[in-house]
Amino acid sequence: MLGRRIVVLCGALVSVGAAGGRARGADDGPLHIEAAVELAVSRNERARISDYGVVAASAAVEKARTAFLPLAQAIGSDQQHAYGSTARLPNNVRQFSVTLNQPLVNASAYSLYAQAEALLDAQRAQNVDDKRVLGFNAASAFLAVLTANDIVRAAERQFANAQANLADTQGRVDAGLTSSNDVTRAQVDLAGAAREVELDKGAYENTLVQLEFVINAQVSASLSPPTATLAAAERELDPVDRLARFALDRRPDLAASRHSARAAHRFAEEPLMRLVPTVGLQGQEATTSNSASTGLWHDESLTGTVTWTLYDSGARYADKHARDAQASIGDLAVQQLERNIDSQVRGAVALLVSAQSGYRAADQAAVAARKNAEESAILYRQGLAKAIELVDANDSLFAAEVSDTNAQYAMAQAYLNLRQAMGLDALGTELR
Repeated sequence: MLGRRIVVLCGALVSVGAAGGRARGADDGPLHIEAAVELAVSRNERARISDYGVVAASAAVEKARTAFLPLAQAIGSDQQHAYGSTARLPNNVRQFSVTLNQPLVNASAYSLYAQAEALLDAQRAQNVDDKRVLGFNAASAFLAVLTANDIVRAAERQFANAQANLADTQGRVDAGLTSSNDVTRAQVDLAGAAREVELDKGAYENTLVQLEFVINAQVSASLSPPTATLAAAERELDPVDRLARFALDRRPDLAASRHSARAAHRFAEEPLMRLVPTVGLQGQEATTSNSASTGLWHDESLTGTVTWTLYDSGARYADKHARDAQASIGDLAVQQLERNIDSQVRGAVALLVSAQSGYRAADQAAVAARKNAEESAILYRQGLAKAIELVDANDSLFAAEVSDTNAQYAMAQAYLNLRQAMGLDALGTELR
């Protein structure tokens, strides 16, 4: 009687947990990893922020270009004098002038314009990398949900096995074939299985929340396992040296770092460019009219200007030294990132190879544990095994299935990590 009450209680707990979970849309269809990545790139604020970074860098290039373009100004005035003034001045004087300044030689502007263009190239490469990393974040969150979901399914199977074992044990006790202690042990196993189901469901809901945050959309359907990615993760890898060389040519963040270093060198060239005189041309047309005359006075002029700062208290040389140091820092940052990329690829290859071996071992262990659980149940019904052996076999099966699931998706995650280290996108199955 007590055993049946525990079965009902544990079943109610599992049912409540399932009912309290997130609703799934039956007509939405399963969510694929490709759709999750696309949602993240199109809806996550980080992608839009990166896009605006490119817009800002483009505007900086436009501003730097103005140093080569003419500047036109129009100035007008209307001067009123009081009637009866003793001064011999016209009562009303109007003036209007248009001035056009055209730079002819501005050496510093060339360096600043080259710097702005290099920074724009760097921001564009960074924009590609930002969205690429965002795609990997979505893929990783997707795999985490699948892992948690499979663990919940394993826990539910463990709970179902515990229910069946308790029913069998109760029947054997009623028939006088075993002691009541076996029922107590089965009841403890059932309660532990029910608790495991609820804990795993909570972990699953947490991973789902994280996925929804990354893709900025609610997941109202089940997730489709990425079979292509899982299959690609099991393939044999190319030589690590070849993969590392490919990464150095492919990584957009490395391209961004190289462009930033180039921009720093262009910026370091600017201070000495101030030694070159600045040459410009100014044209002006002025018109004056007053109430004392019916005519208009016109004045046109064309002026050439040369500005040469002979001594600026050493400011240009101080700027040169500081900017040379920043350019050297940029070069060292590129070198460090190149070495880091090489180590990332080699480390990712080592982890993927290890994960592949671990998955094969875990899969074999799951097959053996499943067979052991089935055989233990048969032997217990025949009176050839003890209740503790049945409980241990059920627990071992759950542990093996969890390890198998973790190993499979850990291998898939290691594969994604290698793709990320090589500069590839999250979607795809190739490794060049």
